[in-house]
Amino acid sequence: MAHYLIEFRFFGKAKAEAKNLIWEVNRRFHIRPKYRPVPHVSLAGDFSTSKERRLIDDFKNICKKQDIMQFKTVGFNTFEYNRVVYIEIEPDTKLDDFRWRLSQTLQSYCGLTPYDLERKFNFHATIAMNLPPKKFEQVKRYISKKPKPNFRNVLLRVALIKNQKILCEYDFLLKRLLNGRKAISREILSKTFDVFKKYLGILEPVTEIDLDAVEKSFFSKLKNLFGKRKKGL
Repeated sequence: MAHYLIEFRFFGKAKAEAKNLIWEVNRRFHIRPKYRPVPHVSLAGDFSTSKERRLIDDFKNICKKQDIMQFKTVGFNTFEYNRVVYIEIEPDTKLDDFRWRLSQTLQSYCGLTPYDLERKFNFHATIAMNLPPKKFEQVKRYISKKPKPNFRNVLLRVALIKNQKILCEYDFLLKRLLNGRKAISREILSKTFDVFKKYLGILEPVTEIDLDAVEKSFFSKLKNLFGKRKKGL
């Protein structure tokens, strides 16, 4: 049976620095991950279901009704019981509620994990997982000496993953559900960033958007954008 995940992935500087840190830890402590590291935050899963079409429809409908969300990184932490080292994520209220809405909608026909069913949820981006006890302690000490990651991000997309590949991805700025091929399209992603920059009032070409340097009213601008696009659906 297929295995599914719902997650959002880092973009820009946050993605680059998180990815560099993961590879740095892997090389230094001779960790060989099973899959190519992609800095992300899981919102549900992994889980299985025999009702994929219903899953896609529910995923799309929940995303369509969702307002703009944001999150920030606040440091490093660990799960001791399964020896995971991770970047700790602090969601805004909307993101926290969005994750819970997914859980409540999918639980009746998807095999969600026990922690997916809990209201309190540890948002995190994994650096290393399932480590042997000795190596776990070594990575913990090493990470504790690193500068704490400090990023504030707008959640641009959420992906539904099937067997480690993107089944579909919802773009909150374009208000579109993208299939796997379109989800990895650089051309479509550039359109997403064009919309984002336009409503932030950024007119000149930039390689990275510093949210802390942008005027405080940008969230109200994005809220207006969402309202306009919803009316056109």
